[in-house]
Amino acid sequence: MRKILLAGVSAAWATFPAAGYAQNIEKTTEQSASAIAEPVENNDPMMEIVVTAQRRSEKLQNVGISVSAFSGETLRTAGITSSIEITKFTPGITASGAVGGQGMQFSIRGVTQSDYNDAIEGPVAVYIDDVYINSQQGHGMALFDLARVEALKGPQGTLFGRNATGGLVHFIVNKPELSKYGGYANATYGRFDQTTLEGALNIPIGDSTALRVSGTWDRHGAVWRNSYPAGMVTGTPLNFGASAISPIGQDLGGDDKLAGRAQLLVQPNDGLTIRLTGSALRQNLSSSPWTTSSVVPVVDGQDRVVGGFFASPTETRAAAGPNGQNYYNPAVLGFQGFLYSPNNDGHRAPGASWFGYVPVDIGERRLSEEFAKKNSNSFRAYNGALHIDADLGGAQLASVTSWSRYKKNFLLDGEASPVNAFDFGTRSNVRSISQELRLSGASGGVNWTTGAFYLDIDARNAQGLLGPAGSALGVAFGLPAGVDAMSVYRLKTRSVSLFGQLNWEFAPAFTLVVGGRLIREHQNYEFSSDAYADSGAYVIDTETALFPLHPSFQQTRTDWPWAGKAQLEYRPHQGLLLYAGINRGVKAGSYNAKLADGSPPLQPSEIPYEPEALLSYEAGVKLTGPSNRYTLNLSVFHYDYKDYQSFTFTHISGLVQNRDARTNGVEVEATLRPFGGFNLSASVAYVDTKVKNVQVAPGVSRDARPTYAPEFSGSLVASYTLPAMDGDLTIGGNLSHQSSVYHNARNFQSQKISGRTLTDFSVRWESQSGLSLSAFLKNAFDKRYKTVGLDLATACGCNVEAYGMPRTWGIMIGQSF
Repeated sequence: MRKILLAGVSAAWATFPAAGYAQNIEKTTEQSASAIAEPVENNDPMMEIVVTAQRRSEKLQNVGISVSAFSGETLRTAGITSSIEITKFTPGITASGAVGGQGMQFSIRGVTQSDYNDAIEGPVAVYIDDVYINSQQGHGMALFDLARVEALKGPQGTLFGRNATGGLVHFIVNKPELSKYGGYANATYGRFDQTTLEGALNIPIGDSTALRVSGTWDRHGAVWRNSYPAGMVTGTPLNFGASAISPIGQDLGGDDKLAGRAQLLVQPNDGLTIRLTGSALRQNLSSSPWTTSSVVPVVDGQDRVVGGFFASPTETRAAAGPNGQNYYNPAVLGFQGFLYSPNNDGHRAPGASWFGYVPVDIGERRLSEEFAKKNSNSFRAYNGALHIDADLGGAQLASVTSWSRYKKNFLLDGEASPVNAFDFGTRSNVRSISQELRLSGASGGVNWTTGAFYLDIDARNAQGLLGPAGSALGVAFGLPAGVDAMSVYRLKTRSVSLFGQLNWEFAPAFTLVVGGRLIREHQNYEFSSDAYADSGAYVIDTETALFPLHPSFQQTRTDWPWAGKAQLEYRPHQGLLLYAGINRGVKAGSYNAKLADGSPPLQPSEIPYEPEALLSYEAGVKLTGPSNRYTLNLSVFHYDYKDYQSFTFTHISGLVQNRDARTNGVEVEATLRPFGGFNLSASVAYVDTKVKNVQVAPGVSRDARPTYAPEFSGSLVASYTLPAMDGDLTIGGNLSHQSSVYHNARNFQSQKISGRTLTDFSVRWESQSGLSLSAFLKNAFDKRYKTVGLDLATACGCNVEAYGMPRTWGIMIGQSF
């Protein structure tokens, strides 16, 4: 840890990394975090940033937590339309995901969960407007009419509860304002026919009531050109019987999103604020845009897959045996029975997958998939909440009551090729209600918060392998007319917790922070796995079960996890904060939902997995220069992980197992404002992390790096604002870097995603009257970079992988009033 600390301090003074990339942040107040904050009219970058990381408004540089903050206006100007894109600006925060990149989650400091199971919750909590979003896809509706985004790193279990093991991301919306009529409207057009309309209207109703209505429509056409059936070796079959798939080979990557939010604010007196909110999202997408890389599994002397590597253009081995020889054994690797071998000798065609597909050039934005439909996938979200803030005299009461429903229907080509082999579908319907009560106050150098939280989630899911007519999967089941191998499961969760935190200034310049949360977690899980009659392509149908595939499973259990915090803070003078503490975060246990992929079913003891607990040791420094002309933040941390929930994808399914882990890291963030209008910020994060005894194959375990956890990440952001044409002109740029990651916990060479460096630019002019014109350029050098992958080496001799967006540009016109 001493070496990490010294390296971090050296990096800080060498590069001045960033403390936050935010403007137009709310004024400093001492009110409740749920209360309405007055927005800042001044655009002066020297103003101090205010966050609500401890459930009350505080200056960012005065909070003993590693926090990054971004204004909604900053994100909009940069052309940010996806919530996951904030990872470009934040050290230590990256993205993990599944389903061809259409489902992405946050990963913080190597704390990640790449399971595609829609019933589970991630270890990085997401909040929208003070409401916990239990769906890993639910944060897609966040990026409109935003005041700011706060990213908190490290366990946040004391004040934010379970499933904030790695940290949390909070999207804070603009709220209604009394006695002020106003709003804004923006229109954007960009590459791939991107069309975005966004607006908000604030309407005062009398002296004590206001209504705010906002919404967005954001769509773009297909990004990836489908050249089906290009890439197939001459003579290879596209189907294994009469195919009924229609349509086939459509272009992919299109997205059409419509979202809206309404808020009614009532403030009958100065001591009571009531805010009722409702929001909805409708998103339609193409089937998931996967691509393929040919890979070679490595098999040991006991017929176990213990490695893998990417196939060269001349590679002909179907798999590599113990001595490097060709390994062909359909009795062990069942899908080798479909191997296209030009010489009928158990070798693959050069550089091809087992099905005879040589991947087309992704550099030309091409892919080649048969199971590809431009509008097959959909996501729906509905949320309602009641926020009440009351001044009780010596304390403030905050109540947040919420209801949410999420519906998802996603489909993808299983092996991402022109061959009718197998496909994948997932359908979920998740309903949740929650209630939080917080009581807070301050007296005699003590700030305190206490409260209770209740959460009820009912998640119904169906996911599995789809085998339409003529598919290899149907033939493997002896049902060439088609079969779907589906896992159907339901997880009901009820969580109740009591929590409290005390910030005590026990001596001049010294503050002690102590807190804890006790949680009761009750779960009921039901699982079944059956073969269903196929109802046609692009359909997930669990009505007609033919026969069981895996034994059913049912369990009810109750756990009592707990979180806690103890931290010492020292403020020797204005502008300097030093802190050190111990923090315990927890994530609830859950259940595996294995696909029927031909491998043996799980034993009953392997289906449930235990809660994970992270014990964090962290120390940090926050330095603020005169007039906020520079800031320098440094944090070092060590994580001891007990029962880390490690997800490993093998064959065509995944498995979560509890393993211990450890992490060491350092983050440096800073800003420099040498003169008016110029802002330079940069950041760097180093994370050394390891999961112990990851099961690579039966009887084979190794220490490995967790998925989607880069060793290095960082960004450099610059902007300059100057007067121009009776307004202000701002020119900005962002450089972000992430080192390589693994998409599978087994850490095979074929499971490695190369690092990337991306560059974005933006320019914005805004007049005194509120008219604005802006333009953005993202991924300016048109890099092709992988974002997500799944190892299907034992199913097709290939990986399926998703790529990030190519170069995009857009122009925007807006008017605020």
